[in-house]
Amino acid sequence: MAAGFSPQQSGMDAESRALASQDFSDPGHDTGEDHSAHAAGRICKSCDRPIGAGQPARRRGEADWVHDVCPSPAG
Repeated sequence: MAAGFSPQQSGMDAESRALASQDFSDPGHDTGEDHSAHAAGRICKSCDRPIGAGQPARRRGEADWVHDVCPSPAG
């Protein structure tokens, strides 16, 4: 038993250490390095163009979305 810990606290400490090294990510969803939100099909409130499926986006306010970086105008 660890010095200064009750038996219950020692058990909680051991369980905490075991849980700290576990991977709780969804095995069917690879996040990779992409931590951005995606809002495919929504209209960007900054540039008024649709947000594509692979384009990172951010929420603005309660319901609006914007590109992380709006695409350059065509032309």
